Amino acid sequence: MATRAQIEMVVERMKQAHPAHFFKCVDEMQVGIGAALQLLYELEEEVTAGRISDELKVSTARVAVLIRKMVSKGLVTKEQSARDARVTIVRLTDFGTRTVEEVWEEICRKIGTVIDTVGEERLLTFISIAEEIKNSVSPPEFHF
Repeated sequence: MATRAQIEMVVERMKQAHPAHFFKCVDEMQVGIGAALQLLYELEEEVTAGRISDELKVSTARVAVLIRKMVSKGLVTKEQSARDARVTIVRLTDFGTRTVEEVWEEICRKIGTVIDTVGEERLLTFISIAEEIKNSVSPPEFHF
């Protein structure tokens, strides 16, 4: 059983290492506009606002906000479906496609730097251990 001193030392080391910085750039592509753009980029078919909602597991209201923001930034266009005027079709613009590709290249550069710095084997070990940690704990429950 871990001692209190061991626990406190691990907490302090994790605060200092702060591994969340490593995952921040990848995480940003997994939520919000980044996730919606990535989904549109990967699917080679008409994508509806409803499908974006289903795939990202977010409300249709949240997707409507994301689409408005992406349209205002020139990343996507939206149009009514020719088959059903109640359905909105969302498409990447050329600028949206370039943006997704540029962000992915930046993520690849950052991860490449990490691999070059710590080595692939050590990085994969770190990821395996992080998965074990994730699977062994849950957030603390607060009782007020």
